[in-house]
Amino acid sequence: MILNALFFVALILPSTHAGHSKEEWRSRTIYQILTDRFARSNGDDKSCNDIRRYCGGTWKGITNNLDYIQGMGFDAIWISPIIDNTPNGYHGYWARDWDSLNEFFGDENSLKELIEECHKRDIWVMVDVVANHVGPVNNDYSTIKPFNSPNHYHDFCSIEQSDYDNNQWRVENCRLSGLPDLSQENPFVRQYLLKWIKNMVKKYQLDGIRVDTIAHVPKDFWSEFRMSARAFTLGEVFNGRIEYVKGYIGPLDSILNYPLFFALRDFLRKSNFGNLWVTYSQIEEAFGKDLDYMGVFIDNHDNPRIRHYVSPDVGRSSIALTLLSRGIPIIYYGTEQDFDGENDPNNREPLWTRMDKSSKNYELIKTLVKFRKEMQLWQTGYKQIIYENHLYAIQRNHIIAIFTSTEGAQSREINNIDFSDGTRLCNYLNLKDCVVVLNKKIYISLAPGEMIKLYCKEDQISVSSHTISSST
Repeated sequence: MILNALFFVALILPSTHAGHSKEEWRSRTIYQILTDRFARSNGDDKSCNDIRRYCGGTWKGITNNLDYIQGMGFDAIWISPIIDNTPNGYHGYWARDWDSLNEFFGDENSLKELIEECHKRDIWVMVDVVANHVGPVNNDYSTIKPFNSPNHYHDFCSIEQSDYDNNQWRVENCRLSGLPDLSQENPFVRQYLLKWIKNMVKKYQLDGIRVDTIAHVPKDFWSEFRMSARAFTLGEVFNGRIEYVKGYIGPLDSILNYPLFFALRDFLRKSNFGNLWVTYSQIEEAFGKDLDYMGVFIDNHDNPRIRHYVSPDVGRSSIALTLLSRGIPIIYYGTEQDFDGENDPNNREPLWTRMDKSSKNYELIKTLVKFRKEMQLWQTGYKQIIYENHLYAIQRNHIIAIFTSTEGAQSREINNIDFSDGTRLCNYLNLKDCVVVLNKKIYISLAPGEMIKLYCKEDQISVSSHTISSST
């Protein structure tokens, strides 16, 4: 009976350490870093000869540039997997030695220094982890430590695109992109991975982990993994089907909001105007409160950057949608410098050639992150107001955010506003731009290239608030 009681207590204990619950994580704003592409230790800003291989970014380089990150207001970073990789695994997803660090990124002291310096600044650190596969070694596992035996892996088969719709067994047991698929059913593999994540989080005092390719591993493993990690777990299910991705909340604390990602892209690329309104309504109904803990993003290392498809002005609208949506916002490094790379590896450009703190996107992110914190948006509701003719508007309790996906001038009446008549609303991004509510409506005008309106009650905007030109 005593053993059973202890087991029950272990199950209900929170999966976080150091008091960082998922409730606390939702107030954070995350800056995603591909470690090899952010900054070199010595400050060298020469371009990279071949972005399919290591370019020289390090943990020390990140430490040396925390002012750049904190200058935008970010209070969390997500960095690449930290363990040793097979050759050319600059991204960190080709594991080779699970008990060694990636020497290209630095040594143990430089990693610990990065985390310590972040914590001094109240910046939380999230590390990417992979438990599904190892590096591209075909069937020769002799160099993989400790998984050097064929019985540590599933039998060879390759995932086909059609499997994602109708064959979950193949998704979990076959190879993704030819990478040997670990067998979590094997007791040695399972226990090793659980011990590994527990020790890594504890040793480096990690605040959270982003978990790669979780749909490729059975859910019961992730439940154990989460309990072992005792840190906030944010999983990746690269799929737009709402009910499918929903099933991974519970096994892990939360997931990246891929269904919203695809809908936001449709809106910004003008390819499906009604999809954002409908998809968001479906997401809200399906996830409920869990939506507040999901990762919201428009760019990452696995997809072409939104700027590859749209103009700089529309790109800024994408930034605002990310930072003002419901959930935990994640901004991919380089978005602040208007990077526009297409598919991997072109969406993984070195940042050190362009670290401009005066760029329009850097200033916009800085302003909107500050606004998110001032208004504590994670505590507010979310209501869709309008979706038509390239325009999307939401109300989050005491603020109204209006986004557009076209650069042309527009004048529009916005209905269904929950403010009393006579309320004066002013644009946080341009304090001279104010409107008055009448019959639950406001009338707005957007100048050419003006992609965002951010209205709140005049008395709620501090005189000291940072403002940026309405043309940004």
